[in-house]
Amino acid sequence: MLGKALFTTLALAASALAQQGFDGVTEPINQARVGFTVSGKIDSIWVKEGAFVRKGDTLMNLVNREERLRVRITGITANDSSAVLSARAKLQAYKKDLDATRNLFENSNSVSAEQVWEKQMNHDVAAAELTSAEVERERAKLEHDVARAELEKRVLTAPFDGEIVSISKNKGESVEGLEPVIEIADVRTCRMVAYVVANRAGKLRPGQQVSLSLDGRKQVRRKKGKIEFVSPVVDKSSMLRTVKVIFDNTDLAVEPGVTGKILLK
Repeated sequence: MLGKALFTTLALAASALAQQGFDGVTEPINQARVGFTVSGKIDSIWVKEGAFVRKGDTLMNLVNREERLRVRITGITANDSSAVLSARAKLQAYKKDLDATRNLFENSNSVSAEQVWEKQMNHDVAAAELTSAEVERERAKLEHDVARAELEKRVLTAPFDGEIVSISKNKGESVEGLEPVIEIADVRTCRMVAYVVANRAGKLRPGQQVSLSLDGRKQVRRKKGKIEFVSPVVDKSSMLRTVKVIFDNTDLAVEPGVTGKILLK
């Protein structure tokens, strides 16, 4: 009996030595506090805390009536091709007239060189007018693009799929440019940032699978993860290297922010 107990004790000790844990903390793979790039007053909030959103979904928008009107006005000009069509038709008519006059000048004495020169001048002026009309329309299109860009600055969209963690402003409140107003996080995939002694970390490689022990409210959870990054630098004070591990959390079993350990054999 004594021998069996000793064997069990030695086995447990060997197992503990074979698998060493290094402390770390978890975080969402994607997490951001987002805001507008311009100042303004909040007109609408389209989501609530806890809602799941897709990349590109509208989260909030500022008062933007002036910007919407500017988009409409510039859009009318940008889509108006009448000046270009008129100038092109005028050029075609003058070219036809020039060709006919030049043909008469070369094959008969019914027109003079001065008349050919006059027709050539009319043609050249019409060509310049067409170029000017085309340039003006391109400028109008660019102004329309600028107006749309200004309007888009007043609409806040989700940068990635995720859950709304917090909303710090209410409808009608003013916000400053670059002021964070919504926090969003994708907790379906998480990352553990652990700190491993240099000699053990040196044996780890990106893509390598490792085991994780993650603290929970009721129980410790085990997860498998893949190494994303191994720092090439050793912290001088602690002699530890940063190791980042990505793990699946689609079951939402782990709450990002909890601590845990990376288990290495």
